[in-house]
Amino acid sequence: MGRLKLFPPERLEGGAGEDEPAVVSFARLTSRFRRNRPIDVVTRARIVHTNSRCPVCRHPVIEPIELNDGLRGRSHLPIPGTATLVGFRCERCDLEWPA
Repeated sequence: MGRLKLFPPERLEGGAGEDEPAVVSFARLTSRFRRNRPIDVVTRARIVHTNSRCPVCRHPVIEPIELNDGLRGRSHLPIPGTATLVGFRCERCDLEWPA
């Protein structure tokens, strides 16, 4: 298995730097670029259960409002429960409230 060498931008632009590249954890790199971290399954289920009825008309048919940033499977279809949960919408009175 080969090693991936990462160089800081100042070294690529001709700035002063050390001769040896720094070893950086790949997990640390990817977490820096991922802005919204997915919530775990249990926390998401609690949020959905807590908001299972409309706070105004108490109607039980609620639609979750999600961003279009969910993970996609091999068939390029979205994986349920991986998108960012933003809020909820009541099917009866069209009330929307944040998650």
